[in-house]
Amino acid sequence: MPRPLKSPQHKNQLKGEAYSLALSILEAHFPIFAFFTVAALGALHAYFYSLLVATVVLIIWFLARGKRHELKRTEAYKNLALTSLFLTTLFALVFLALQTTSPSHVAIILFLQVLFSYLFLGRRPGETLDRTHLIGVILMTGGAMIVLFPDKFTLVLGDGLALLAAAIAPIANFFQKRARAQVSSETILMTRSLIALPFVYLLAVTFETTPSWEAIEAQWLWLFLTGFLVFFISKIFWVEALHLLPITKVNALFAFSPLLTLVLAYFYLNEVPTWSQILGALPIIIGSYFITQKPKPQTLG
Repeated sequence: MPRPLKSPQHKNQLKGEAYSLALSILEAHFPIFAFFTVAALGALHAYFYSLLVATVVLIIWFLARGKRHELKRTEAYKNLALTSLFLTTLFALVFLALQTTSPSHVAIILFLQVLFSYLFLGRRPGETLDRTHLIGVILMTGGAMIVLFPDKFTLVLGDGLALLAAAIAPIANFFQKRARAQVSSETILMTRSLIALPFVYLLAVTFETTPSWEAIEAQWLWLFLTGFLVFFISKIFWVEALHLLPITKVNALFAFSPLLTLVLAYFYLNEVPTWSQILGALPIIIGSYFITQKPKPQTLG
């Protein structure tokens, strides 16, 4: 018998899942790449030069794809502006966090965006989650407490900044998803990078010592990998995945990314995972499974 044809909806779902898994692998490298540049250049300068690489590539990609006509869609301006605002703030917080905490901690804490997606988006159309997912909230909150407060009830500055970034992520993704319904991923990524670039530069030169050109040249590989792989390739996958799947499902498929970061940190930085990271990461990831399960249909008694 011939195999039944897959519906367009099913194909889109498979494509969205493939994008989510691919971006998870790339995003797992982000804290490692950024760690080297932050240590050498300062957090905001590292962000600026990584973003500069991405912006150049994105402009070329935007023009090559022939998307200039989308800039005339004024109805998308609000969502594009809000996407730029929240994502610029988010990544600035991540780069600043890497000055005072480890890449592994940042990766685990950022995954708490699944929890914040539940809290912020749980009752929005298309993102509805059942109240029984409370067990997922409890597990993820408990895991977060173990990671954030392993010894005493004192929050490290970097952990706090990463936690704030995780809280902003669902809001940024919400407006990014709305923008994608109006314009292409090329337009979203190019405009948000162009808007962010002067603001990040202004913050960098105001609050940090400007690094020498020799110091910047010495970090060219990590800046290129962050700008090209993370801010370009990975973000295209991210925007397309959000367009094809619910935000909560994209976050769920992102689950193995922090674990991969732990492995990468060991190989790149000789950073052995601590017991608090392992004990905290497990309930966070297990909790994400419960949070993102579809509610069971109620039966009439």
